[in-house]
Amino acid sequence: MGELADRVAGLENELEEAREALGVVERIDETIELAADEVESVYGTLCNLSWELDGEIADYNYPAVERYADELRGLVDGAHLWRAVDTVLLLTAVREGHPLPEASIKTHMDRVKDAKASHPTLTQEELDTDFRAVMDRAENTWKDVFDDGSWDSEQQRQDHLANHLHEARLEAVADRAERAGRFLMKLCDHIAESVWPEVTAALRAADVEGVARALKQASAAGQEAPAAYELYVVNLSAQYESAPSSLGAMGEQLMAFESWMGLQNQE
Repeated sequence: MGELADRVAGLENELEEAREALGVVERIDETIELAADEVESVYGTLCNLSWELDGEIADYNYPAVERYADELRGLVDGAHLWRAVDTVLLLTAVREGHPLPEASIKTHMDRVKDAKASHPTLTQEELDTDFRAVMDRAENTWKDVFDDGSWDSEQQRQDHLANHLHEARLEAVADRAERAGRFLMKLCDHIAESVWPEVTAALRAADVEGVARALKQASAAGQEAPAAYELYVVNLSAQYESAPSSLGAMGEQLMAFESWMGLQNQE
């Protein structure tokens, strides 16, 4: 009976150890899923960020646009993200019995030297080139429609052309500023639709190099956000200078502030 009791006790110990091991595995799985969900949730956050930017750009709310630009950069290029990725890769290796990652994901990203930038770009030169093309088309359109030799005087002709070009310029300046603002949305959409699926697929496959390469591309796009905001502000300022009232409520606030500053300077 003593031998049988010892065997039963041994089996009970083995069962308890198995239960503890299973509990450890379950906790590892849960931790992996939580960290992976954190990484995958970036996609939804990017989509929401793009939606929020759409509204703020339409309202000319440049301070809010600046906050969202900063959020975009931090979202795809920050320590919180790298910690979540490291957690998934490390615990997946532990669970599968594979060699542990020999370095952090940030180190692997730094080692990626041949990753080609895939994100969209926009420069002031491009905007200005397109602006001039729009103005040239506006003048040519006026000539095709109105320059038929029926004017009573050259002054009347010149005045009508000047009014036409003035209206065209106001519209083109506004379009240029809006395009600069919406470039931030393009960055969001590019990362969400073109890059983040690569990040999450490589992460689920525990492909360290694939994750590093995709994160490098996301980081490069995110780092464009501050410069993109500055591009937006420069062109929004040009719009304000051309027609303050075209900025709606924001334009009224700025005009009121300028009036107040003028009064303060007179005192």
